[in-house]
Amino acid sequence: MAAPPEPAPAAGLDPEAVALCHRLAGFDFPWDITRALELALLKTFCVPSISGLLQRSGEFEQRPRKRYDDTGLMVAEMLRHGPDSAAGIAVIERMNRIHGSYAISNDDFLYVLSTFVAEPIRWLDRYGWRPLSAEEQRALFRFWRRVGERMGLRELPASLEALLALNGRVEREVFRPAASNRRIAEATLTMLLNDWPAPLRPGLAGLLRGLLDPPVADSLQWPLAPAWRRGLVRAALRTRSRLANLGQRLRPPRASRFYSERPTPSYGESFRLEQLGPPAMLERLERPRWRGTQRRLGLTGGIASGKSSVGALLAGRGLPVLDADRFAREALAPGSAATRAVLERYGERVRGAEGGDPAAEGLDRAALGRIVFADAAERRWLEGLVHPLVRQRFEAELAALAAAPVVVLMIPLLFEVGLEELCSEVWLVACDEEQQLQRLMARDGLAEAEARARLAAQWPLARKRALADRVIDNRGRPEALAAQLGPLLA
Repeated sequence: MAAPPEPAPAAGLDPEAVALCHRLAGFDFPWDITRALELALLKTFCVPSISGLLQRSGEFEQRPRKRYDDTGLMVAEMLRHGPDSAAGIAVIERMNRIHGSYAISNDDFLYVLSTFVAEPIRWLDRYGWRPLSAEEQRALFRFWRRVGERMGLRELPASLEALLALNGRVEREVFRPAASNRRIAEATLTMLLNDWPAPLRPGLAGLLRGLLDPPVADSLQWPLAPAWRRGLVRAALRTRSRLANLGQRLRPPRASRFYSERPTPSYGESFRLEQLGPPAMLERLERPRWRGTQRRLGLTGGIASGKSSVGALLAGRGLPVLDADRFAREALAPGSAATRAVLERYGERVRGAEGGDPAAEGLDRAALGRIVFADAAERRWLEGLVHPLVRQRFEAELAALAAAPVVVLMIPLLFEVGLEELCSEVWLVACDEEQQLQRLMARDGLAEAEARARLAAQWPLARKRALADRVIDNRGRPEALAAQLGPLLA
């Protein structure tokens, strides 16, 4: 039986949608859409899982201006060039690499994406000199859905109506007060007001709060502005928009006015994509691929996608295969310093059943897995302990294999932990998501909920596909898998 054909990449965004979104954001409503996306940003802070992650990262409290400018610049560049352009693809790849360093759920990604459609529609309906037409609304939906495809998001809404329903459902069911909501919102508000004279800031803060509906104000733990102030703010915004439209008709803009075409407080007159991202991450984001004479094949994929099968086939061809999973197991060998650290943190819950000499105690790896895959913070702690040890082993093994013409580096979390720099090229082993789930459940004896939790802890295969140099299709029979390796090694 022949392997099923490689799925075609998602169809590119239609040029009409790109052109419409470019016109809306760059010519017709640049000020309004920027304000709408600022409001969208505030609304994402009403989801405690989002605000909690932002608080832990420290970026919005320590560097709110840079974080704001980075987001605004990347969004503007996508709207300016389109998600399928070289510039748009580069922005999305950078976003994927930044996001991969954090445990962000697919549900949170979907809600944030939905705000980029829902908030401009609502803002212009309330405050714009005209609302968006049905055609423009659907172009905006198609644009951001395409961005979601390139980000590798799962379960993307298939229609504008479904996306707006998702947005409304989250705001009804997930918004709730949390200390992290208020802390991140206050840091952002302070940053937005810093450009104004100090005596004006309290009044401006009150005006901004006049834009918030009760569920948003409640979730941010901000006092709700009185009805008269909310009405005054909305009337002022509608008047501003009508005057701006009159000015545009008298003197039509000759050039676009995207956020990325204007000076920013963080970067001045111009910026480079390489500057965008958390400062502590910039060096890793800019590390180049391996450029030596040795061919280093980075073999990656999702859990249970078939990496080990491909690794075994490559080893059978005489290639040295360095296995990150084996190095991680060795780092947590009985009696090792890392194992002692794990036992100190978790105690009897993860102590190995064999007992014996306390100096050589081992771990119950299944119990440890249940802990870390149920708690993102614990998983980050364990990764912070083990990943540096695994990297040291890779570096030592590569030094020992310096004379080998080809080396395979089998690394499940290659993109997530930024180890592309060790590789000259990256091969992704991919299958369908349902196949991946069923294989994981059968291989490890997991219930479906536990298997899904483990899949959610890694980037989805679709997101990795966008960053890989070669994709190996593992949806079919083993012989079909082997047949693909010859041409790739040529």
